[in-house]
Amino acid sequence: MAESLRDLRFSSSDLNREVAPGDDFYEFANGGWCRANPIPEDYSRWGTFMALDRKNQEQLRELLEEAQESVDAPPGSPCQLVGDWYAAAMNEAAIEAAGWQPVRSLLEAIEAADSVSALGTLCATLEAAGIQPFFELGVQQDARDSQRMIGVLYQGGLGLPEREYYLDPEPFFENARAAYLRFLIRLLELWRGPDSGHEGLARQVIGFERELALVSMTPSEQRDPHAIYHPWTVAGLVSEVPEVAWHNLFSAHRLPAEFPLNLAQPAFFRRMGRLVVETEPRVLKAYLSLRLLSAASPLLSSAWVENHFAWVQALTGAKTLQPRWLRVARALDPLIGFALGQLYVKRYFPAASRDRTRRIFENVRATFRDRMEHLSWMSPPTRQRALEKLDRMTTRIGYPDRFRDYEGLVIDRRSYWGNAVRAASHALGYDLSKIGQTPDPEEWFMTPQTVNAYYHPSRNEMVFPAGILQPPFFDPDMPEAYNYGAIGAVIGHEMTHGFDDQGRKYDALGNLVDWWTGEDENGFRFRIERLRDQLAGVRVEGGHPLNPELLMGEFIADIGGVSLAFEAMQRAGAGPGFGGFSEEQLFFLAFAHLWAGEVRQDAQRLLLATDPHPPAVVRVNQTLKNIPAFGRAFALGGGEPLYPDCPVDPWGGVPADAA
Repeated sequence: MAESLRDLRFSSSDLNREVAPGDDFYEFANGGWCRANPIPEDYSRWGTFMALDRKNQEQLRELLEEAQESVDAPPGSPCQLVGDWYAAAMNEAAIEAAGWQPVRSLLEAIEAADSVSALGTLCATLEAAGIQPFFELGVQQDARDSQRMIGVLYQGGLGLPEREYYLDPEPFFENARAAYLRFLIRLLELWRGPDSGHEGLARQVIGFERELALVSMTPSEQRDPHAIYHPWTVAGLVSEVPEVAWHNLFSAHRLPAEFPLNLAQPAFFRRMGRLVVETEPRVLKAYLSLRLLSAASPLLSSAWVENHFAWVQALTGAKTLQPRWLRVARALDPLIGFALGQLYVKRYFPAASRDRTRRIFENVRATFRDRMEHLSWMSPPTRQRALEKLDRMTTRIGYPDRFRDYEGLVIDRRSYWGNAVRAASHALGYDLSKIGQTPDPEEWFMTPQTVNAYYHPSRNEMVFPAGILQPPFFDPDMPEAYNYGAIGAVIGHEMTHGFDDQGRKYDALGNLVDWWTGEDENGFRFRIERLRDQLAGVRVEGGHPLNPELLMGEFIADIGGVSLAFEAMQRAGAGPGFGGFSEEQLFFLAFAHLWAGEVRQDAQRLLLATDPHPPAVVRVNQTLKNIPAFGRAFALGGGEPLYPDCPVDPWGGVPADAA
């Protein structure tokens, strides 16, 4: 199934010329590609993003298989770590013979917990194994003091994807709950054998999780950084949520008796504490055991893997299980992915791509700076702070200058589960050791092989891994107009995130402070309301509405990204065109091509509930309705559905009659 670079490059065959650009530009630009690239059986969605990721995974497979053969690699070297991981994970005979025995000791520890007070140490044991019951423990930059790392406690504990999956009476969510019940019952059967009591116990566990869901913030509510920032002390936490043995938990993680932390959702933790003591111990132990077994299933024998896939299939609509090597490679990435990343960039990433991407970045930033200097709706004090933030914004491209060190981590060829547990423990210890320290400016939060990019508001930094810097996102053999429409729009997108409805709340140093005048804030909100109205009127396949509150940041970033990159292209003189299209037309075709693809119905509903990114057709058509240059490039006359008759670009102004 490996895709070649040639297959991923833009081609005139990707188009559907039977559709007019002004009627449906997504279909015009991508109809041919979508027909030629149906969703593979082992995917719930497929598009250029996934196709490039799959190509990268094929390259990673080569590296993993070569490392597996290097039995004499130096201990602790990237080759040894990933080679031994892969060898253990691909030893199906040993994994099959072990069944669920690798998790026996953890299950016994859960069963032996004789009181609520023992939960603190027990939770720490599970967290060190990569399982975070009830809540998530981690580290973050202090939102109000970006030069300090603090602990964070975040809501969690749900087996279903999001709170509405527990609460919404719609048949789609009812079916998801029924599938989840079947999954839990089967976990109990695989563990304890058939028993008529399994269904009742599984229902009680789901009931426990439903109580957590009732006090969980929605994905859209969590977008507000103020809503999830509540500075706390350990002493205050013990007083606020006395039911949890916090001192035991933190001591087990070698944390001091007192340290700064963010209690992201206080209401959740207050209710969680009461719920723990209100719940029958038998149900509480079943909940913990099922959280463990659910997380461990993909790493156990085939019966466990098949049950887990049946659950994934019910959620996403994927038809077949992905090949083992691919599942193993994906499991590796969050645990020791930077070791594999070192091998990846050495073989596959050309240094010249870094330089060309950086030039586009600087051109897009210069364009943004010029716009800010001339924004009619922004006052001089706010403008000065905005320019300072833009000027201090940094970017990292390709791969870290200093790769993460996995010193002390033992990976061997004996046990897949054992490797995963040790790697998870090492990763959590690595994170928690940062508490009280200053942030490491060299740290990355995506591995180099990742097909993605991000903006980090507390660092005021953008990162573009090597994995995304290839066709269709960056093509050194295409005219630069194409690259401005592709990676240039991605750069502009991430840059705009620093000034979207939530990113704008952070200052140049990455601190969550109010640096806007009231008048400027009102002017910005007026423009956001216009965009909210646009999204509220959109329906996707099946008549499903969008959630503007969830999607707003990405929608703003898409509009800003395209608008900024187009103007930067014009300033750079990025001609010529390609395939009979002008450079302006090629720019918009490149942008649209990034989002070509299809999604299965169940996966689409999951994404609508949880994903802050608009569906692909919305990312293209609704974005371009706000770009006047799009209408000019394709000579739209004014009557077409996508004609930008009343465009809104929060950082590019709005028509005078709408202000």
